[in-house]
Amino acid sequence: MNSNQSKKLYQKGIELLAHGKSQEAMNYFREAVKTNPLCLEAHLELGYILGTMENYEDALNSFNHALKIQNNFPGLFGQALSFFLMEDYENSLNSFNEALEIGENEDVWYYKGNCHIFLGQYDDAVNCLEISISMDPDLIEAWNDLGVTYSIIGEDFKAEECFREALKIDNYFFQAIYNLGVTLADKGQYDEALKYLDRVLKIEPDNFKALFYKGNVLYFMEKDEEATEYFKKALISDEKQEELWNYLGYVQSSLGQNHEAVESLKEAIKLKKDYDVPYLNLGNVYLDMGKQDLALKCYEKALEINPDNEEVHFQKDLLNEDLN
Repeated sequence: MNSNQSKKLYQKGIELLAHGKSQEAMNYFREAVKTNPLCLEAHLELGYILGTMENYEDALNSFNHALKIQNNFPGLFGQALSFFLMEDYENSLNSFNEALEIGENEDVWYYKGNCHIFLGQYDDAVNCLEISISMDPDLIEAWNDLGVTYSIIGEDFKAEECFREALKIDNYFFQAIYNLGVTLADKGQYDEALKYLDRVLKIEPDNFKALFYKGNVLYFMEKDEEATEYFKKALISDEKQEELWNYLGYVQSSLGQNHEAVESLKEAIKLKKDYDVPYLNLGNVYLDMGKQDLALKCYEKALEINPDNEEVHFQKDLLNEDLN
């Protein structure tokens, strides 16, 4: 074991890393830990480089080696981040909690908050993200994710405040632009919502979510023909979305385009056979076309999927009364 040689290899890796030569630096860090398996710093740097290369399992192994040498904050943070990027949020949360027993920074609280979001623990998520922001008020991702959390729990006014704070930091922060547009739409502020959705579409004309949501907003503004256009544009970006086909079919039926609506709703059902809503909407279209037997079959199928759908029960009962 040659600790001096290991340190020289480590220092050479650091120099290369400073010049943006990550691959070459990684080779030197590997040599450093081969020369001296107890070279803590080389294990840590190797872990972080592997993480940036999306080689998360190897990164995790490097951080685990570092933690066997010494229980340290960078190692625990790296371990937690590796678990997070591997979508193992329980283990990630445990490692972040261990890291907080040694030290803290805004990033630990930020990622810990995101673990809570993915685990559905929204109150804890809010608390962690607020601590992160208190440590770095310019952490734009934390403002955005705090807004998302508030949106999930139905606090749209607080969500709007968070997205606006994010845009004060960077008026071109794409995620906050989109999220603010969606939040304003959810609050019924459709004209203002369209301004933000249009900003998204100016940057990314084929953005599926923005096209879909703009179609929804236009529908709620009773602009059915324009809504249909945007739903169709969204389908060009991604035609494997059953909910979108369902929306398109519903709006087509409201425009009296029953034959087009039937085709759209059948596409929704083809993509997701256990989706009760398009069966309900298809039944309604068939009913409007005078095809009562087909409508009844659709309602019965919808109730097979979701026996608690009250609207289907209502429509089916009305149809049975007419048939009798």
